[in-house]
Amino acid sequence: MELDMSQRTIMEMKKENVKEFAQILKTVVFKDFGMLYAFSTGIKITVDDGAFQQANAFLNSAFFSDFKVRENNIALKLPIKTIYEFLSIPDGHSNSVKISYSGTFDPLKLLIEEADGCIIRGKFNSSVSDQELDFEFDDRAVPVTYLLKTQVLKDIFRDFDDTSRIVKVQLSKSSLCFSTFGEVGEITVSIPSKSLQMESVKCSEEVEYTYLLSLMHRMNAAFALASKLILRVDDRGVLSCQFSIEHGEGRSSYIEFLTVPTDDSDE
Repeated sequence: MELDMSQRTIMEMKKENVKEFAQILKTVVFKDFGMLYAFSTGIKITVDDGAFQQANAFLNSAFFSDFKVRENNIALKLPIKTIYEFLSIPDGHSNSVKISYSGTFDPLKLLIEEADGCIIRGKFNSSVSDQELDFEFDDRAVPVTYLLKTQVLKDIFRDFDDTSRIVKVQLSKSSLCFSTFGEVGEITVSIPSKSLQMESVKCSEEVEYTYLLSLMHRMNAAFALASKLILRVDDRGVLSCQFSIEHGEGRSSYIEFLTVPTDDSDE
């Protein structure tokens, strides 16, 4: 499987399982465009809505069968949703994709080779990076941290009352509670700290914040892939959800969502 190598590339990567790559992108494509950052150790894909939420997918070099980054500070604005749709064209797990980039003003090139030998080529225009939304999540001021298995939260998020505009989250040493306020009234679901789904709890202060339900629903695709979740909140109420995704053979990646709380006037 070859790309046009007449021009020296500054970034090349190959993934043997296209579907696995597409599934990761699916978790963050709530907007059409996003940023791709490439480092010698892997890539980060960032999508944000400019105001309330940012999603980051972190894929280390071991996620790929071949990975080369020859320059520092590679930051590309790309049509992430269109790239996800392109990667979703082939079926099955035995299709591979090669990705290359030659430098400023050049497109990102993708080449998919299907199991039957069929080749699909794509070129996606790149542009210089925008200033992305910075939540300034303060790791030094985190009153509550939970390490959970994702199955229980997957079910809770799926069953949220969609007639509610917000979700209230109460975080304490004894439990993690979610409340919605819809047409049928208030519904609260709690996960006790002693639950088998809760692996660890660190709590120095009981806190409570509300978030837009539409933002919480954006995490559903990540819940479908992840086995564990680290849920934290900083002292301003910014919610950090870090999803750990296992790919077998000691390989893993993770997805992070940072979500801003609503203010009092939104409740």
